[in-house]
Amino acid sequence: MLGRGIVLAAVVGSAVLVTEAAHAQLSPRGIIGGITHPFRVILGRFGHFPRHHRHSAAAERAPEAASRDPSPAAGLGQSGPVAWPNALEDIVGFALSPDEYARELRERGFGVIADTITGHFVPRPSAPTAATTGSAVQNDGGNGSPCHSFSNQNNWPAARVEQLMQLKDAQHDALDKLQAAVNHSARTVDCLDGATAPPDRLRMLVQALWTVHDAGISIRTPLKAFLDTLDSAQKAQFVSQQPQSNPREAKNAKSGMNKQYQACAGPNVEAAERMIKEIEQRVRPDKQQPARLENLHKVSSDMAKMLMASCAQAVPADPLARLDSAGDQLTAMNYAATSVQIAFDDFYGKLDNGQKARLEANRR
Repeated sequence: MLGRGIVLAAVVGSAVLVTEAAHAQLSPRGIIGGITHPFRVILGRFGHFPRHHRHSAAAERAPEAASRDPSPAAGLGQSGPVAWPNALEDIVGFALSPDEYARELRERGFGVIADTITGHFVPRPSAPTAATTGSAVQNDGGNGSPCHSFSNQNNWPAARVEQLMQLKDAQHDALDKLQAAVNHSARTVDCLDGATAPPDRLRMLVQALWTVHDAGISIRTPLKAFLDTLDSAQKAQFVSQQPQSNPREAKNAKSGMNKQYQACAGPNVEAAERMIKEIEQRVRPDKQQPARLENLHKVSSDMAKMLMASCAQAVPADPLARLDSAGDQLTAMNYAATSVQIAFDDFYGKLDNGQKARLEANRR
């Protein structure tokens, strides 16, 4: 925890808040690169990678609506915070099959934070606690917290890789090790259940984002080892061919990036505004509380603008670079969630019991 605190301090010291005056001058790569550089220091097109049917529908919805979808992911089940239950699958899928997963991952931003605070997610169902044997995990903390057992029955993503590629024995062995690492990582984020009070949920989100981030790091070495066994033709199947801009804008990459940046701006800023409006309507602040709510509003808006940079990033061609890019996005989200947590705790601490009850009464 001390080491993580030191790292977070480095992030805070290097972060640059986005302001309206400088909005047009900011580089998305520069924002995320500057924030996540300390973490990087210390720490294909792949045919068609089919997912659960929910993802085709989720791609057409607003990010905050997609984050409320409680359906288990096709590959790794519920392996993420309650407001983003398929987080680890999105990260692994983005590394291996960006054409299928890029939009799903990039759209995750401030909506996850807003939904965590306002309770716009479906809590995970309770399940009998199992002993830690095989793929089962026991982690109820002794307080009856619901937790389910991880079981990757689909053997995802190894089974799909084997369907798409003719592998040799050594490649099969490397793929088995990658699958084992993915399964182990999924178990570490399997039991991230939601707390009752908004401040507790927000703290749990911060921890969950760290856990998913670290889980992604843990599969990097086995992923590299597997990729190193492939010949050039096999590696080509993992190279992203996703177009970075509309064909009509092919001669004007800057224009394409600007439009992509604007497309990211709306959902993040709207999520922050929606959250503040909903909190104000539920709580009905008294005369002593508007200043703290305004501070929460300002911090939330700044963090939403910062997170616009994540979804505006181009999709790297290389699987390892995509995995690193996903890690950068998680780092940015964690910094945003931590910043909002400080402002929200200050506001929440001044609410009376009736206001706290109203804030939680209408969650769904």
